Amino acid sequence: MASAERASASPSYRSGLTPISHGGTQPALPACEPVHQLFETIVEASFDLIEELGDITLNLYLHAPHDDQPILFVRRPFLRILTPSQNFRLMHTVTMLSNGRKSTAAFRHGDLDGHYVRTTGQRSDGLFVFGGIQRKDIAQRTTSICRAFAQVLHQFHLDDDPDEVHVVAPTVMIQARGSDIHVDATVREAGQEWSGTAVASSPNEAVARAVMDAVGPGYQFDEIRTLDVGRRSAVLAVLRDERGLLRLGLAISAGDLVRTTALATRRAIQSALAET
Repeated sequence: MASAERASASPSYRSGLTPISHGGTQPALPACEPVHQLFETIVEASFDLIEELGDITLNLYLHAPHDDQPILFVRRPFLRILTPSQNFRLMHTVTMLSNGRKSTAAFRHGDLDGHYVRTTGQRSDGLFVFGGIQRKDIAQRTTSICRAFAQVLHQFHLDDDPDEVHVVAPTVMIQARGSDIHVDATVREAGQEWSGTAVASSPNEAVARAVMDAVGPGYQFDEIRTLDVGRRSAVLAVLRDERGLLRLGLAISAGDLVRTTALATRRAIQSALAET
């Protein structure tokens, strides 16, 4: 993980996405900005999918922004039931893994067989740690889920300037013809230009498919989710690659949702290319 000294600093914690308390009633989580709430919701969704695959006894995610302190999200184990020594050993293990050189690897923590997935982004790094899985194929599927969710988590704050979305987003022309929506999309990057077209009954789907036709014809459309984040809107594009693996893209804008959808789709495809 880049800038290892950040990972070794004292992080903020979320245990079950609520603050840790030492006995008694847990305090209420302080009010968060809508974007932060969306971030935590996506972390929660990644934990849900991971635990659907097996009997998980270790499930956590360490998010390390390049310009801020790291945040540790813990689903399992429940830190409040561990002894201080057990907590220390777990945090030490996480720190050592975050400073490792490999992007994925198995490790041993006490009597637990664990795996980790390290990822990097433009403004943050990440570390998923999970354990309790014995079958190799399940561990591989879990790794693919971690990578997909990590890439979308790294896309947060890429759109801190709302006007920037219109600079980097694909150009989209949309027309309604009867019950169908026809879309032409143009994607420009590094002096190159690609064009794609699509027809669908839903505008969001048509836009996504047109971008996929331009730069990712091997991808499958799953869904587009539009989410309210206060004065702005977030668009989450959910795609599948040629192997059927989940690919996610996120874009946040205060303006044109059509181009925001196109940008989210483009980022979902770029998240797969980042692994190659």
